[in-house]
Amino acid sequence: MTASINLIVSALVRRGEELLLVEQQGPDDAEPSWMLPGGRVEPGETLLAGLSRELKEETGLRLRGAPRIAFAVDIDRGDGVYAAITFECEAAGTLAPADPDGLVRIAAWVASQAAFERLACVAWYDCVPLERFLSGEAAAGTVYAATDR
Repeated sequence: MTASINLIVSALVRRGEELLLVEQQGPDDAEPSWMLPGGRVEPGETLLAGLSRELKEETGLRLRGAPRIAFAVDIDRGDGVYAAITFECEAAGTLAPADPDGLVRIAAWVASQAAFERLACVAWYDCVPLERFLSGEAAAGTVYAATDR
């Protein structure tokens, strides 16, 4: 039996030395955490449509130009298989989150070092692919594998 793949997209948006992050808190989260804006691609939705929707909902910004795949992570967890694709993109507009799920509390531009510190606080998020991409150590489109069982 073939497992279905859950598609996750996230937006890597930079403004000088700052990264765009969102502070979110789910109903089962003890405290809020910071992440790149993004989420699940809905059934019947393309990757770019999902990226555009998630960026708009979580930050109020709209996708500008053609994004490129920064990196991807294949994740095999006990609850399913995920393909998490991070797109380097440009965005325009004013920060004004309107998350219909009510999980995103704030969208903010955060200095790169502080952004990495905030991302490192999320137990399940691996900062290495992001660090390698931003430093130029890994080429755009590099695919990583992660197992969490």
